[in-house]
Amino acid sequence: MVNLKTAKIIVRVASLYNASALFVFLIPGGLALFGVKEPYSVFWQVLPALLASYAAIVLFFSSNNLGRFGSFPYWNGIIRVIFAVTALLLDFKTSVGMFIGLLAIGDLLIGVLCIYILPKATGNTHLQLLTNSLNNQ
Repeated sequence: MVNLKTAKIIVRVASLYNASALFVFLIPGGLALFGVKEPYSVFWQVLPALLASYAAIVLFFSSNNLGRFGSFPYWNGIIRVIFAVTALLLDFKTSVGMFIGLLAIGDLLIGVLCIYILPKATGNTHLQLLTNSLNNQ
């Protein structure tokens, strides 16, 4: 059986994964290192960085009490899987480069792990995590 400590580590890895995207978008030349053409406006670098930072913060704080806040990383896992499948099926790599493929594969792995492990670690069902009706609140 998966314990809360393992789930906490996985959620923190997800948080760090988002934080790393933050740095790629905000460090000058960070996108170019991954073969992505710099956008014409800084807005298109700041917007995804802000979204990544919000997710990183929520995941980090949620990891401290998964029994109470397990719905956040669970939903984040679902969003990651949807993003990964969409990115891989729509072949964004032709316009964004291999960066999107690497990002999608990492998101797919983290998303599936969160969806699989959180119900076992928290003792809640998938439905309870989806609806935030956790029995450990």
